[in-house]
Amino acid sequence: IYIDEFSHLASGFNHMVDAILKRDEKNKQLLSSFIAVATAALDARDKYTAGHSQRVAFYSLEIGKRLGLAPERLQRLYRSAILHDIGKIGIPDAVLLKDGKLTDEEFAWIKKHPVLGEDIIRQVQPLEEVEDLLPGIRSHHERIDGKGYPDGLSGENIPLFGRIIAVADAFDAMTSDRPYRKGMSVERATEVLLEGRGTQWDAQIVDCFVRFLQERTEHEQVK
Repeated sequence: IYIDEFSHLASGFNHMVDAILKRDEKNKQLLSSFIAVATAALDARDKYTAGHSQRVAFYSLEIGKRLGLAPERLQRLYRSAILHDIGKIGIPDAVLLKDGKLTDEEFAWIKKHPVLGEDIIRQVQPLEEVEDLLPGIRSHHERIDGKGYPDGLSGENIPLFGRIIAVADAFDAMTSDRPYRKGMSVERATEVLLEGRGTQWDAQIVDCFVRFLQERTEHEQVK
């Protein structure tokens, strides 16, 4: 009788575990769908930055690999990076889509997007599925010297994902064409990153990214 009771208990436990696993898988699928839709919505709003989030996520992933991050952290980094600009959905069109130089007041609006992005992602339930993405989204415009925004963090007080995304974001912004200017060459953008190494951007992360660019160039030359 005790064996039968244990068997029923084990069977019930296994059913519970199976239900939890299915729920977790569904949560992951829903989160992936939300990320894809949110990114597409942002790209649709500003055709000139279409693809920016995907490129920043790709660059961030390559940096993370060279930092030796574990696969699970790489996945979280990728998701954080692809959502890094989601707060721009809350920026008025007159500011977000302006072709020329921004006024101080307009730039103040732009500077709100990291916090707006964090607020948007906080609405996702269950929160624990996205909570580890929030620091990178909020801090990707912080600077190593403490002159960034929104919190004026410096050095290693800036979350790692934020420091990684900052380098990837800056490089893609510099090398992308805009209506009012042509993008820099890869070589010039690399020089700018090296000039800001240790002041604007984390030195180790800049080094990892430059190494990735060199490896990519070497691979293309072999082809």
